[in-house]
Amino acid sequence: MRCSALLGEVTERVRRLGCVVLSLSCSPSDTYSEFAVVRQIVAASLEFAGKDKIIEDEELLREVAEGSVPVDHRLFEALREGFAQAARRHPLVIVVNHIQWMDETSLRWFGSMVRHLNNLSVFLVLAHRTDETPVDRALIDEISKRDRCRTVTLSPLSPHSVRAVVETAFPGQRCDDAFVQACAAATLGRPSHLDGLLASLTAGSVPPRASHVEQVRRCGERLQAEAAAGRLPRQPADLQEVAAVAAVLGEEGSCAMIADMLNMYGDTISGLVEGLTQVGIFRATGDSERYRFGNAALRGLVCRDMPADARRALHMRAARRLNDLAAPLHQVAQHLLQADVAGDAWACGVLKEAAQDALEAGDPKTCAEYARRVLRDPVPEEVRAEVLWLLGRAEVLFAPAAADRHLGEAVRLFSEPARQAEAIVERAYARVLRQGSTESTLRPPRAAVAHVDVNAFAELGDTELVLSVRSLTCAVPGRDAVPIPESLGRPGVSDTLGITPGERELLASVGGDLACRSEPRDVPLELVQRALAGERPAGSASIVLLLRCITVLTWAGHLREAQHWADHMLAGALRQDALFPQVIARCQRADIALRMGDLPVALTEAERALVLTETQHEVKSCHAVALTAVARVRGAMGHHEESVGLLQGLHDLPASALGIRGMFRLKSGDHLRALTDLMECGQRLQALDIVNPALSAWRSCAALAWKGLGNAAEARRLAEKEVELARRWGAPAVVGQALRTLGAVTSGAPAERALAESVSLLEQTDARLQLALSLVAAGKALGQKGSLVQARQSLRRGMRLAEESGARSLTAEAHSSLLAAGGRLRRAPVSGLPALTPTERRIAAHAADGRTNKGIAELLHITPRTVEVHLTRVYGKLSIPGRNALPDALGSA
Repeated sequence: MRCSALLGEVTERVRRLGCVVLSLSCSPSDTYSEFAVVRQIVAASLEFAGKDKIIEDEELLREVAEGSVPVDHRLFEALREGFAQAARRHPLVIVVNHIQWMDETSLRWFGSMVRHLNNLSVFLVLAHRTDETPVDRALIDEISKRDRCRTVTLSPLSPHSVRAVVETAFPGQRCDDAFVQACAAATLGRPSHLDGLLASLTAGSVPPRASHVEQVRRCGERLQAEAAAGRLPRQPADLQEVAAVAAVLGEEGSCAMIADMLNMYGDTISGLVEGLTQVGIFRATGDSERYRFGNAALRGLVCRDMPADARRALHMRAARRLNDLAAPLHQVAQHLLQADVAGDAWACGVLKEAAQDALEAGDPKTCAEYARRVLRDPVPEEVRAEVLWLLGRAEVLFAPAAADRHLGEAVRLFSEPARQAEAIVERAYARVLRQGSTESTLRPPRAAVAHVDVNAFAELGDTELVLSVRSLTCAVPGRDAVPIPESLGRPGVSDTLGITPGERELLASVGGDLACRSEPRDVPLELVQRALAGERPAGSASIVLLLRCITVLTWAGHLREAQHWADHMLAGALRQDALFPQVIARCQRADIALRMGDLPVALTEAERALVLTETQHEVKSCHAVALTAVARVRGAMGHHEESVGLLQGLHDLPASALGIRGMFRLKSGDHLRALTDLMECGQRLQALDIVNPALSAWRSCAALAWKGLGNAAEARRLAEKEVELARRWGAPAVVGQALRTLGAVTSGAPAERALAESVSLLEQTDARLQLALSLVAAGKALGQKGSLVQARQSLRRGMRLAEESGARSLTAEAHSSLLAAGGRLRRAPVSGLPALTPTERRIAAHAADGRTNKGIAELLHITPRTVEVHLTRVYGKLSIPGRNALPDALGSA
């Protein structure tokens, strides 16, 4: 039963028994009003004065009520005498609710009256909340310890009662047990808290279902925090001061630190902390030397309600005290973020040093937060230049556009040529990353390196800086090949190159340059593998190096190795909360999964990258790149027109994106517009000196378009050029793809040889989707020739691979061709290794290698529950009891 309901029931029953009842309730405003409750007693007495003459001196009461006469001993004597006379005629019941808000003068008068009403028929009921601090707890305790006093503490609502209240709030709805239990736990069974919680939940249209238990918990915590914060201003000043200092120091911490900041003794603080615990501001920690707020939201509310100047001053005091105590630098800096540091050289120096530490620790966003706080107020130019330099380096990883601006200002402010050079190079990296595309990484735009002067930087004598500059400038389109030591990729002469981070940058750049030129892949592969072998440069240079290396590995067909490094890039980006590397890494993972024939995984990665570019302003410049990745995968699944529509009307599409749009326009039957896109793609890539068909097979697609338009000679010329460049590069998957096109634009024996070689080469690779395409093309050609048995074999293999890859349109094409060749469909395998999907194979392989579900989930960036579901299916399909049998099952298969 609620306290108010209990008091109402008592009042009604004693009134029916013939008692005289005076009932009143205190409010928070009464706490600060002298004799506020005494005046309520006077007003209540006046109501009965005419009925029962409780007080003979009625005129005095009216004068007190009107305020014309002050409250003094005459009133107290009149009230005591009147109560005594009334009690001799009829039992007198006085009910006062919420005495925790009673003003001190009124409370002392009640204490005095209790002593004078002994042996009279007076029933005094005083009710108060235990989570509030009364103005004089000692006096209340004294009243409660009198001989005839009885203390009644209301217990929380029972589970049955909680359910009844919840069902009343949700009429006609089924209330799940878990939901009711959550309501009871969130409110501790307190009726007023339960009413507030249910009012909030019903206002938010939250249904009483078990699925919303977490929402009930959060709502309950918020309401408890608001209630506790509302009680704090009614507490004594010393309690409020302790709560304010604790809120500034943190959600939990040391009581000794509070005592130190308030210049109090430890015993005093312990008592005050105990008082705040009793009123629900703190919760018990089991350690008298520690405090902890009721919840995180409560601490925030306490901070919010503090005067801004007082809060900033406390943060500065806390920062200086923590610094004196040799606390970790980041703890000091966190307080300075909330303090007024204008003109304070010490505070600015601490924030700058903390920003440097955060950047070196791989936390660019925290670094940027500290740096921005310093720059918010005027600082000397030399300090501003250093802080802008730190801010720009941090922002390169999640806001390259802002990094470009800040590094540009740092260049203007630095007076030392060496520092200017460092800022110029970092700014160039920011501009390269801002583009987000593979082309811009491999071939930095001239505008990005416009201020990079190799000769001027060489005079500075900084070898690492010169190497970084050369790694940026050597791949700029239109420049001659970078002069590198002869036999760079061969053992012996230059085996030592690659020891320092700058040397690794140069190795990755040269490897990417050679790959763009479609030089034999062995040398670029060795260069990027050496670049990845040791310590890499920090920050943006590391991202560019990784992206160049992953691209070369992917083009060369080393998809597993490329996948490993793409996973590594994504893990680092997630750890640092760096948005640009996340987008780039997910697009790379999508490209690798597409080449491996795992279209569902490719689509998931591409869509995650796209969501980032649509929801995070900092990576908006990568939107076209992410959208291109989605369009490419959707098109590979067979949604050709949808893919064209995604890329339609976009401005500043990368060259490779034009090639993708042209490819799917071709598959949709729009040969003319496809050819326009493809030739534009080719012109742009040739201007960038990128001729490797591993990036874009625009020549193959253009050849098919020319054939569709009736120009067989041009089609064959383009296809043969593609084969020539692919053979020079030497990656079997790239050669196989080019040969398939050559087989499609020629006829007779040359076409048969080209298709047969395409299948043979692709069988040596992980490019399952390309193999499926070549098998279907070869099967159709064999069917037209009349070799139906061989045609059916090729088509069945191609259809199975297409189905496993998720390429629905290719599966349908293979299906119809198989039927035309006289084949019959076989039921898809439901058991054994062939029944596993690509994702199941991948997860099973990791589990067989000994990885835990959590480890696999972190590696693939999925949930452990998803891993568990996939492994359960794997066990069923392979007919094994569990993961211990996976190595043998996969090995034997």
